[in-house]
Amino acid sequence: MQHIRTYIHKHIQMTVSDISHIPIIDFSLFKSDPEQCGKLILDAAQNVGFFYLRNFGFTRNEVEDMFSLSKDFFDTPKEEKSKYAIDKGNIGYSSVRQEAVDPKNYSQGDYKESFHIGKFKNDEPSQPLPSVFDAEKDKVNKFVTGCHTIVTQIMECLAIALEIPESEGGRTWFSSRHAYDTPSNDVLRVLHYPPLNHPNEVDDIRIGRHSDYGSLTLLFQNGVGGLQIQANRDAPNEESIKWLDAPVVDDCLTVNLGDCLEWWTCNVLRSTKHRVIFTPATQMKPRYSMAYFCQGGQAKLEPVPSRFIPQSEAHALTKNDDGSPLTAAQHLAMRLNATYSSY
Repeated sequence: MQHIRTYIHKHIQMTVSDISHIPIIDFSLFKSDPEQCGKLILDAAQNVGFFYLRNFGFTRNEVEDMFSLSKDFFDTPKEEKSKYAIDKGNIGYSSVRQEAVDPKNYSQGDYKESFHIGKFKNDEPSQPLPSVFDAEKDKVNKFVTGCHTIVTQIMECLAIALEIPESEGGRTWFSSRHAYDTPSNDVLRVLHYPPLNHPNEVDDIRIGRHSDYGSLTLLFQNGVGGLQIQANRDAPNEESIKWLDAPVVDDCLTVNLGDCLEWWTCNVLRSTKHRVIFTPATQMKPRYSMAYFCQGGQAKLEPVPSRFIPQSEAHALTKNDDGSPLTAAQHLAMRLNATYSSY
């Protein structure tokens, strides 16, 4: 990987280079050597904004069981799915083309459907669940809480590597702002990309170019790939963008940083834009994926208290008109309002 930001004498040097590959990190290091694990994750977060985790905590069967529930749900009639239509809390079912993450270039909407499951409360769902999920709510609850455990551990690694002082919260600086029992808009999103009836001769864009809105995203891919990340961050226009495939890697979890982590760190960490495409070879195959979006809730988007973070360079987009810092929830609400055609 060509480095974009690297350590030199314990300071971060900012340079620019295209992304050449996505690193794979053995996450068992979190328990055996959290400092080394933190360095590897920080390097990926600075230079790529994406990385794969191996040995991340779920068994293959646990992941496959959730994919099976997801497929069963999407196989139900649209009339049944529509009973759980997505609401302003970003919970529920979103139909094909209801969402447009890149409305400037793909105003017709994204050719996929999804269902958003919020965090459970006292081991009970916080929303009405379709019967497919409700019948297995203990399994769903375990998966949702397990995803949150993973993002908590990743955030602890970042805090360790950024050397946040103990007086400021130390390794829990990020994770304390994302505690499971605090109000936030964390969701487990199960997705289905329907196959086309006839293949096109060109790539079919299923989700347009975008960055994720929150802090961290965990992506579980199953069989059919299609994820691509923007390799040249400073591309002057759409035509000059270079795309790098993020293929399905067996028994690995794909992780990417969202806007809030980039803003918290004053652009030291990287929220990389990405998209989903189907090539002519995959356009007639269904694709299923699952994404856990971790949000910061009422946490203020203020610079992280680390000596590596330039405190005077808070991003202008993280402030209200009166100069006060936005919360992660305010940022999410603005992005969602621009994304969905209707609720």
